[in-house]
Amino acid sequence: MELDQLWEDIFSEDAERVRGAWAGLNGQERASVRGLLKTITEDEQRIESQRAAARFALFALENHQPPDGQPGVVLPAGALDFARTLAHDIAHRLKATFGQLTAALKRDGTLVTQSDIESDHRLSDAILARYPSHGILSEERDKIFRGQEWCWVIDPIDGTTNFTWGFPAWGVLLALMHFGRPVLGVADFPMTDEQYYAVRGGGAWLNDAPIRAASIAQDEQTGEPLIQKTQLFACCTRTLQHGPPDIPVKIRVVGTTGYDLALVAKGACLGSLDVTSHVWDVAALWPLIEEAGGCIRTSLPRELFPLLPGQDYGALDFSVLSACSPSVMAYLERRLADKFV
Repeated sequence: MELDQLWEDIFSEDAERVRGAWAGLNGQERASVRGLLKTITEDEQRIESQRAAARFALFALENHQPPDGQPGVVLPAGALDFARTLAHDIAHRLKATFGQLTAALKRDGTLVTQSDIESDHRLSDAILARYPSHGILSEERDKIFRGQEWCWVIDPIDGTTNFTWGFPAWGVLLALMHFGRPVLGVADFPMTDEQYYAVRGGGAWLNDAPIRAASIAQDEQTGEPLIQKTQLFACCTRTLQHGPPDIPVKIRVVGTTGYDLALVAKGACLGSLDVTSHVWDVAALWPLIEEAGGCIRTSLPRELFPLLPGQDYGALDFSVLSACSPSVMAYLERRLADKFV
């Protein structure tokens, strides 16, 4: 391929042209092109249209599913152990002020404590010390995704209201995204001594044991899931404001989106519904749910991931619905259509 044509295709902002040009390159050429695109996205002297085209090309290449047998994303060295240790240390440090702080009311109606802010700073500082080129998207700090190849998503205390009042369901959520998609997630809930974690392609884990979402039998004729009245479904208090969900199960309100999703991943609940969620509430649990065999989606008109560069994710909230299987997801979508909006 002619060099001029290669770069015309790479910067075309047409995904098929980008991938077509990429397919004609060898390994060394691909490394050079990817490196140049990354340099352009980070070069503030470039005009924004060039940086945007480079970001588009990187996203088009990353979000293209490779043929079976090709290697997946290679995590930064030691990323999983680092994330697990960091989340555990911060979560257990927070136990010292559990139930002892006065919270302030933020503009969005949620609570924040001094421990949220300190936890956010400790997490951010540790990440940047280990991976200085990585981005950070945080509930308490930078809410805008900058389009970095690697970006961490932090929820310093998932369940601040619970934490403030001394209710033990709260934790620290930490996710690592690759080109805007979560590929690693850790959720540490210190009061129950539970740490959930997952890496794309590596299964879902609770402490050091693998977990799977619940297995629900289906009716042989209709294909409908055979839901039992004794099974559990997790939701938030806002979900219940317009009446209980129209499903024949027992409802459980824990008070954190992260723990609701963890309960689905480990098979305790067949599904969950939380409204007014944000990306930091779900990023760490997204790979966990999917690696456990479950399903998860939001009420947004487009897929949440990959995240969009330049988007203020503090201003974007949504409902999130999870289920233990595709058939249960379809069932829940029908039965909860009035609430999953």
